[in-house]
Amino acid sequence: MKVFRWLSTVVLVSFFVIVSLPVDYAYSSAMERVDLKVGTFNVAAGTGLDGEYNIDRLADTISDLDVDIIGLQEVDVHWGYRSNFDHMMEELASRLDMEYYFAPIYDLAPVNEGDPNRQYGVGVLSKYPIVDAENRKITRLSTQVPNPFPTREPGFLQAKINVEGAEVMFYVTHLDYRGDPTIREMQVADMQEIMSEGNYNILVGDMNARPNATEIGPLFRDFVDVWGVHDTDGNTFPAHNPDRRIDYILASKRMEVKTAEVKNEVESSDHLPVTAEIEIVAGNHSTSLDGLEWLLDYYERQVAFHDQQIHPALKRQINVLKHYHKTDNVEKLLRHLDQLENTVQQLGEEGLIEDEAVGEITEDIRYLYSDVE
Repeated sequence: MKVFRWLSTVVLVSFFVIVSLPVDYAYSSAMERVDLKVGTFNVAAGTGLDGEYNIDRLADTISDLDVDIIGLQEVDVHWGYRSNFDHMMEELASRLDMEYYFAPIYDLAPVNEGDPNRQYGVGVLSKYPIVDAENRKITRLSTQVPNPFPTREPGFLQAKINVEGAEVMFYVTHLDYRGDPTIREMQVADMQEIMSEGNYNILVGDMNARPNATEIGPLFRDFVDVWGVHDTDGNTFPAHNPDRRIDYILASKRMEVKTAEVKNEVESSDHLPVTAEIEIVAGNHSTSLDGLEWLLDYYERQVAFHDQQIHPALKRQINVLKHYHKTDNVEKLLRHLDQLENTVQQLGEEGLIEDEAVGEITEDIRYLYSDVE
């Protein structure tokens, strides 16, 4: 076919003819890397290891973490006596001087008529502006009704947060606690469907599953488990004698994980909080060739390539780039990045790649080019 022959020619040129075309890569500080510290913490409705509710103690624990953004699970809002009917998110946000969004899993009628509804769910606290937020639905098996059956219900928090020019989609989840993994499998599939709407994501939460659990395995296709920077267990539960890791921070493969930590000796909850320092780029760019490769995979799944040969051909070019990066051949690395951009743009002009994909892939290439320089 004509398309196949033309595409093969483009690929051959990219491999065997190293031509540096005059492209002006002028970048402003708006595309600089940004260090972002995030966290996750199951706060057990503010009840500590002593069995007492103490919102001040909980706020102090979170303050000590020194995070920019943190996802919280088991949050009460006017829920009951165990948390003094407090709006826990408002109380914490006020004490910590952070923005918040709350996503109830349960929204029940009040004990007394005229009082606010009793709510329980997950929340996010952020030092950066929360541009938009939504309470998304995933499969749940209710603990509040007799004889429940799986239905899609709220409680999967999605927040768009502007971090110095990067628009990060921050997700907070709390997966089913039961021994049977079926509901968690369904929840993971639901979350993946929702999170596929974007490609600069961070997911945090209490997964109620250990790292080798098959039901959460699909998440690692799109995310890096931040604890991968360590060779220790990183156990988070129970707080007084942790013997399992069920609390996670998962970062997009387009980001770079710098550090991760489990905060020990915490008495404000039955879980230990987890934090991570993640490097992102203003403008939502990949920090590495691995991130660019993932972006190609993402757009392949989004059916943005209108010829079956495009995705594998571009992936082969990525492999060449990785070779030159590994061997520190800067000149050839820059020339092949240049050629890759021209390949993508030519395919876009031919209508073989969707405009959105062309734009984002091109911007990634240009950022990586400037980063190499």
